[in-house]
Amino acid sequence: MTARSLSEAEHAVFDQIILETRRGVRGRYWSCIRSGLIVVSDDALTGDRARAVIVPFTPDWSIRIATAERLKRVWRGQTPHALFTLQRRKRIGHALRTDDARQTGARLRDIAVAYFGARRVADEPWKTSALKAQIARLAAYGHTLVNDGYRQLLRGKSTARSRRK
Repeated sequence: MTARSLSEAEHAVFDQIILETRRGVRGRYWSCIRSGLIVVSDDALTGDRARAVIVPFTPDWSIRIATAERLKRVWRGQTPHALFTLQRRKRIGHALRTDDARQTGARLRDIAVAYFGARRVADEPWKTSALKAQIARLAAYGHTLVNDGYRQLLRGKSTARSRRK
């Protein structure tokens, strides 16, 4: 990756995550990014100049440290490590889509048809169907994620444990 393409890639990434940037009295740029980190740099987050990250002491400390590590990899032109396995990312996506569908009034059967097809859903008696149970679990998981469960995920805790409290 060339310096120019790295700079362009940085701009594309940072345009999506920077909430606010201000220039301080000493010429440094102070940028607040979505995760709550504050990034201090001499050059508005481009180029090869030194940067610093200020991490607030909050209950989400570990989340912000992990974000800083991922940000460092992006600045070095490396791909950040995935937080979750591909299978877990897919399950989270399905759970969130299922929760969205439930919030718009879709029935579990309608969601099952969208995921598995009408023929497969019709092949089993719906009342005792494993597909119905799977969709119901996805809906519950999606609801938990939407109601602050995503923070538990980022902290490295299972959302199932937080649901039982």
